Amino acid sequence: MDTKPSPQNIQDAFLNTARREKDTVTIYLMNGAKLSGRIKSFDKFSVLLESGAQEQLIFKHAISTILHVRRGTGDMRPSPTHSPPHTDTTIDAHGSSET
Repeated sequence: MDTKPSPQNIQDAFLNTARREKDTVTIYLMNGAKLSGRIKSFDKFSVLLESGAQEQLIFKHAISTILHVRRGTGDMRPSPTHSPPHTDTTIDAHGSSET
């Protein structure tokens, strides 16, 4: 019987790296809203995002894109042809929107 652990899927590997390194991520939602903070934890269905003293539970089905810029790697913004959906609305950790 083979007892090798199954390889971690790419989603879990990506989220776990961002969580472990405590880097800031930007999460773009399907409705175009943009959330920034640190990933505190995640599971099969959701991501817990920490921003200041606030925590937000974000359901994965509402997420379009997660941008993880690692510290010390310079500007890693996506190219314009691969940009996440953009609107002029930013939602902060308190649920307030800015336009």
